[in-house]
Amino acid sequence: MTIKLIAIGKTDNKQLLQLIEDYTKRLGFYIKLNLEIIPDLKNSKNLTEAQQEQKEG
Repeated sequence: MTIKLIAIGKTDNKQLLQLIEDYTKRLGFYIKLNLEIIPDLKNSKNLTEAQQEQKEG
């Protein structure tokens, strides 16, 4: 079984990136894990919340 973890938005925080890498490495010993990071939407200030959800989906 493969678990797919989807995250929205990139981060520039190096500590957070290190924690994510460490966590996926630890879980990889027990299960198959795929991490997919979806970039933030551009010009999302002009969109309603429902429109943002639709575009992210």
